[in-house]
Amino acid sequence: MTPSFRAIAFSGSLRNGSSNTALVRMAQRLAPPELHIEIIDWVHELPWMNPDLETDPPEPVQRWWNALREADALIVGMPEYNWNPTPLAKNALDWATRPPDDRAINGTAVAFLSSAGRAGGANSQGNIGTILGYMGAIVVDEPPVRLSLVADRINADGTTDDPEIEAAVSAKLDAVVAALHARPS
Repeated sequence: MTPSFRAIAFSGSLRNGSSNTALVRMAQRLAPPELHIEIIDWVHELPWMNPDLETDPPEPVQRWWNALREADALIVGMPEYNWNPTPLAKNALDWATRPPDDRAINGTAVAFLSSAGRAGGANSQGNIGTILGYMGAIVVDEPPVRLSLVADRINADGTTDDPEIEAAVSAKLDAVVAALHARPS
């Protein structure tokens, strides 16, 4: 089956061996046939969000906006540091909501995959999901992927021996496809 939908994905972590990066790789591997996932590994090249740059955006910003506009969905490996998204993730998502008159993320289905401490990333997903919804994204909250203390059960290449982790990621991807089928034409 030829994929019907295109997603881009990135990890909000720069750490080698990040379990959130591993979740993004797992999502790419487990994507249902209808969904092609391309991993964007260059979001760290985005300058800090600055509205002064919008009129003549630097090349990484324009490339990010183009990637978002060409995608149906965005999958984010969302770590949680001090109850918040990482600066890397927040910066990429802030740029996604720009420019105000033509937001790159408008109409895009957004899903978070988190591997974090005891709360499993719930705090980092909550506020940013609400904000993205206000900005025109279709936030796919259910089923949540908020994995608590599982970093030692996910390999850096996105594989695991834990069927519950794979089942959680697969269920989220199925929900993304369902949200894409349900979005208004």
